[in-house]
Amino acid sequence: MIHQFFAYSRKKKTPMEVCEGLGLYDLKNRIWHIQGSCALKGDGLYEGLDWLASTLKELQASGRLPSGGTSLF
Repeated sequence: MIHQFFAYSRKKKTPMEVCEGLGLYDLKNRIWHIQGSCALKGDGLYEGLDWLASTLKELQASGRLPSGGTSLF
């Protein structure tokens, strides 16, 4: 299972602090990524989507992700 998180905090927390607060470091057998972002400026959006696209391609190439018309949801 793949998880993508966009971290935006009004309290100026770093992405690492958000990871700790959400307990992401405790997730086992999961592929996850946290991307710092700013909803107002769009910062981090393309970087997060690039990570997601490349991760999906890697999983598909390794055979761990179904190819074709199979839905992930």
